[in-house]
Amino acid sequence: MNELMSNNNGFRRVLRLAVLGSAIIAIFAAAVVLAVQFSIHLANEWQQYALLPSMPPPRAEDRILVFAPHSDDETLGCGGLMALASRQGARLKVVLITNGDGYRVGVARAFGTLKITPEMCIRYAHRRQEETYAALEVLGVPRRNVIFLGYPDRGIAALWHKNWAPDELYTSRTTQMSHSPYYNSFRPNATYCGESLLADIEHIILKEKPTDIYLPHPCDNHPDHWATYCFVTAALEQPSIIRLPIKLRTYLVHRGDWPTPKGDHPNQSLAPPHALANGDTRWESLSLPAEIVAMKRTAIKKYKTQTAIDRGFLMSFARTNEIFGDLPVRKVMSVANNAITIDGNSEDWQGILPAVVDAVGDYVVAGLTKGGDVRTIYACADKRNLYVRIDFVRNLSKRLRYNIDFRSIEGPKAKYYSVVIGPSFKCNTAEIPVAYKGKTIELAVPLIKFETHRNLYIRVDTKLIKLIVDDTGWHDLEFASGSSL
Repeated sequence: MNELMSNNNGFRRVLRLAVLGSAIIAIFAAAVVLAVQFSIHLANEWQQYALLPSMPPPRAEDRILVFAPHSDDETLGCGGLMALASRQGARLKVVLITNGDGYRVGVARAFGTLKITPEMCIRYAHRRQEETYAALEVLGVPRRNVIFLGYPDRGIAALWHKNWAPDELYTSRTTQMSHSPYYNSFRPNATYCGESLLADIEHIILKEKPTDIYLPHPCDNHPDHWATYCFVTAALEQPSIIRLPIKLRTYLVHRGDWPTPKGDHPNQSLAPPHALANGDTRWESLSLPAEIVAMKRTAIKKYKTQTAIDRGFLMSFARTNEIFGDLPVRKVMSVANNAITIDGNSEDWQGILPAVVDAVGDYVVAGLTKGGDVRTIYACADKRNLYVRIDFVRNLSKRLRYNIDFRSIEGPKAKYYSVVIGPSFKCNTAEIPVAYKGKTIELAVPLIKFETHRNLYIRVDTKLIKLIVDDTGWHDLEFASGSSL
C-alpha cells in the first residue's frame, strides 16, 4: 500500500511539473507573439515621420475612375483626392464592385437580430448604397457618376480563383444568389463569375477612357480588395484597352495594425505600413487642405452603418493627407533555352533582377517562422518554360506549406495553376521540376500550362497548418520579347 501511495504521489508530481511546463511554454509563446505585434505596431507608428514624395493634385483635364470593393472604401482611400478633383472640374466616376451585402455583423446590428435572412442582406446593401450617394455628394460626386456593379461581397476572390466561367457560378453565402439581385446594377442580373466581372470592368474603362485609375493595392489584406486589383489590371491588359495611356495609382485600406495610431487624429498624417514602405511600391503623399479634410470627415460620417461598428478605424483615414502607391512593372526577363538549371542554386540567375520585392516581417507568424517570409520573387522565361525563384528570409522549413499560384487570362478565357510544396517538402505535382535549398525554391513551369503569358499573375503564400505565415498578394507579370508560347 505504501509503495502504491508513493507511486501515486510521484505521478502527481510529474503531472504537476508537466502542467507547469506547458503553462510556462504557453506564457513564453504569448510573450513572443506580443513582442512581435508590438514591434510591428512601433515600426508602423515611426513610419509616419518618414518623408514621402509629394503627389501633384488632380487637374481639370483629368478623367478619373475610382474602383472600390465596398461602399466606404472609395471615401477612405480617395475621399480627399475626389474632393480636390471635383473642385478642379476634373471628370470623375466611382465604380463599386459590391454593395457590401456580406457584412453579417453590420446586418445583425442594423436589424437588431442574430437571425439573418437573405432579404435582410439585400435591404442592408441598399442602405449602404444610399450612404455612398450621400458621402460622395459631400465630396462633389453626383449620383449619376456612381456605378454599382452588384457582385457578391466577400466573393470577389472566389470569382478570381475558381468561379470564372458561366457554368461555375458563385453563390453568395448571405444573399443566396448567383446573380445580382439589385435593380440598379450596371448590368441587371449580372452572373456571379469572373468572366462577367472582367467584361463589366472592361466595358466601363472603354466607355470612360480615363487618364487615371485609382484601385486597391494588391497587398491589401481583404480578399475583395486584392481581387479588385486583379480584375481591374486584367481588364487593362485586354487587347481593346492595352494601348490606352492610363496612369494607375493604388490605395490601401486593410493591412494589419494600420493606420497608426487608430482613431480620430485629424492633425496627423498617413504613411504606408513600415514593411510595405520598404517593398517595391513607390508611395506618394497627397496633401489635403483643411477644408478638404473637413469634407472627408463629413463624408465618412455619412456611413452610419459602418461608423456605428468601427468608428475609430474609419476616422483614422481623415487626416492631413492621403497616400497612393505606384507599382513597378513586374518584368519576366528572356533567357536562352536551358540557361536556368532547377537545382536550388542562384549562380545561373546572375543579371536577372527581382520581379517582386516583398514586404518582410509584416505578419506576426512570419516574425516567428522566417523560413516562410518571402523576400523576393525572380522570374525569367525561355521558349518553353517560365522559371521562378523565390528567396526567403531564413532557411526553408519542413513544417510549412509553400503555395505558388498562377492565373493566366486570354480574352474571356482563364487558367489557374498551382504548385504546392507541403510539409517535409512533398510537391503536389511530379511534372514540374522543383528544387529547394537553403533559403530558396526554384521551379520551371511549361508555358503551355497557361492560356497566355501576356496576362499572367503570380502569388506566393506560406502557411503553418492553417495559419498564414506570409502572402505576397497577386502580381501581374510582363514578359520581355523573345519568350513565347
